[in-house]
Amino acid sequence: MTEQYPPFNYRDGGRLKGISIDILNGMLKEMNATISSNNVRHLPWARAYKTVLQTPGTCLFVMTRTPDREHLFRWVGPIMPTTIAIMAPKSAHLIIRQLADLKKYTIAALPDDIGHTLLVKNGQPLAKLTTNPYAEGIIEMMLKKRVDAWAYEESVASFFIRKCGHDPHEFESVFVLTQAELYFAFNIETPDHIISTFQRAFDTIKAHGDVDEIIHRYIP
Repeated sequence: MTEQYPPFNYRDGGRLKGISIDILNGMLKEMNATISSNNVRHLPWARAYKTVLQTPGTCLFVMTRTPDREHLFRWVGPIMPTTIAIMAPKSAHLIIRQLADLKKYTIAALPDDIGHTLLVKNGQPLAKLTTNPYAEGIIEMMLKKRVDAWAYEESVASFFIRKCGHDPHEFESVFVLTQAELYFAFNIETPDHIISTFQRAFDTIKAHGDVDEIIHRYIP
């Protein structure tokens, strides 16, 4: 399963595209698998996250690997680094020097996304936390000043801002919540031999330079 999280994974014109989709296809080819990314289900993040937590034989990507999630899933990767930040319009002139400063502002996040999880973990008051399942909706909320900022992955936020017809340079990262790495996350009951097979395939295409080539194709 995957979600709308460009440039890593996204649906465009009925087809799944993105860094992780191309890497997955490379891994499956290396494994001589009979399936491809055509077998991937495109779902809202919260639904996909709950499914992979509860359902053996499932995998969700991409996912930020964090200490809180470490023992909930089995991991294949890492695909690449990721930065989860507080994004805001430059015109808002937000100044956030520490986590406590976030409590002054209303922050939006996608439900169960890593940004949402980090805000809750760090004690963001519920009255100052808004969720919306669609990135496009959050961008409009910021521009209409219904929320002050957005907790999300920097590269993905810029992609969505551009997609909505706005200039990403008019927004800025005002605070970094965490820096981690992106992985393929498998249900915790996935057998060792499946994890090792996927990991070997990933390591092989990475050693050949395919992973870096794919990343630079989407993020010059």
